[in-house]
Amino acid sequence: MSHNPIPETPSMAGKLKEPRVITDHRREPVCILPAGFYFDDARWDRIWARFEEKGEALTHADLRELFPDEPALRERPGSKPD
Repeated sequence: MSHNPIPETPSMAGKLKEPRVITDHRREPVCILPAGFYFDDARWDRIWARFEEKGEALTHADLRELFPDEPALRERPGSKPD
């Protein structure tokens, strides 16, 4: 597990207009946020904490567990589950 400081929050607070890959300081993926996801400092802190705990990139299922009420993470009719 890394003990690196939390990278600065990507300056993109608000609802994402397109999917966004979030990376750590080594440019390794932390997660992929879907279009429509609401992103802010508090959410970044939760994502980073879970990433540090897990030690690898977060999946869509991980994000749904962190943000169960986030509409952008809900299954869409006809989509395949994780």
